[in-house]
Amino acid sequence: MKKIGLVLSGGSAYGFAHIGVLEVLEKNHIDFDIVTGTSMGAIIGGFYATGMKAKQMKEILTSFTQNKVMDLNLFGIASGGIVSGYRVVKYFKKHIGDMKIEDCKKKFACIATDLVSGEEVVLDSGSLAEAMRASMSVPGLFKPVKKDNMVLVDGGLSNNLPVKVARKLGAEKVISVDVASFYKKENNLKSAIDILVSGVNLTVSKTMKNIKDKGDVHIYIEQPKTAFTKLTQKNAKISIRCGKKTAKEMLPEILKMLKD
Repeated sequence: MKKIGLVLSGGSAYGFAHIGVLEVLEKNHIDFDIVTGTSMGAIIGGFYATGMKAKQMKEILTSFTQNKVMDLNLFGIASGGIVSGYRVVKYFKKHIGDMKIEDCKKKFACIATDLVSGEEVVLDSGSLAEAMRASMSVPGLFKPVKKDNMVLVDGGLSNNLPVKVARKLGAEKVISVDVASFYKKENNLKSAIDILVSGVNLTVSKTMKNIKDKGDVHIYIEQPKTAFTKLTQKNAKISIRCGKKTAKEMLPEILKMLKD
């Protein structure tokens, strides 16, 4: 049997759509050997790699909202970010414990960006919670994660759709889920958080166009009724429905690829 890889892009609140995709894939008994992801894709991919089902992820991650994870950093920008990130790691560990990446049920890796070198960093060992935290760290918003001589921030700045990483890990066929290429202008950017996240997502959506290998099946999800800067339960539920709808439409192509 060929090893199948699943790649989940970053995309802030749009990333909740990945859960809807996983619901459809699970219902059709489609499983994966290798999972890679960036930012929000790293979070959902990380939870999935532990063996968690989409239904449970939906219950846990739709409560992954701004008021629960945004712990203001007393030193603010002077120390690298408005949000310290402590609550995020605590939230992850509440549900996955101190699991290490190498102990996941599926082979997993996520992407961060090193501000020192400007290069992508593949996180494929060590604390799963810390790796997901590094991958989602929007610069200026979250305090960067320091590891060895690196200063790690959001992986979307360097590789928002890590298909090549999945192939290097052994995936012979890859299904990628892209929630970042769809970018719509938002006119209601009131807070500093909205502006920071919007700026990163605009940059990422443009760099996505330069990625040549988008997998053997590329699931592209449009979400016109959601706002990528708003981590709310309402947005999450709408996003999940978008992912579910698109995955159902793509199912014949996915099944054909797996059969071939």
